Amino acid sequence: MGKYAQWITHKGQRILFLNAAGLREADYLAAQEELKQELLRELNGAMVLVDATKTEMTSATVKNAKAVITATKAAGIPDRPSAVVGLTGLQRTTAELFGRGAHFTSSIEEAKDWLVKQDTKRR
Repeated sequence: MGKYAQWITHKGQRILFLNAAGLREADYLAAQEELKQELLRELNGAMVLVDATKTEMTSATVKNAKAVITATKAAGIPDRPSAVVGLTGLQRTTAELFGRGAHFTSSIEEAKDWLVKQDTKRR
């Protein structure tokens, strides 16, 4: 497992958790790469939870986030629920423009509960 991307279990469901809290641009780019590699290994897709609290969002990190989405789509990885914690103001607006229907929330526990509920509905 990588430095930033980890598998966690919540209510019996696997969630790919990206701990990007407080990361500066270079580290956030590395974290996004770890996320992409893990997602590409999961042919059936994965629920994703990103903690982006106080993360440095730049044009490079936004561009890279779009590249992760493009790579998973190109690989035929199906969409599954995703949630982001810790974005405010302009960060959230930017993420909403480029996200694949991500849910935005203020707490990790709330995000985990939402992910499991959405994934259960999907099945």
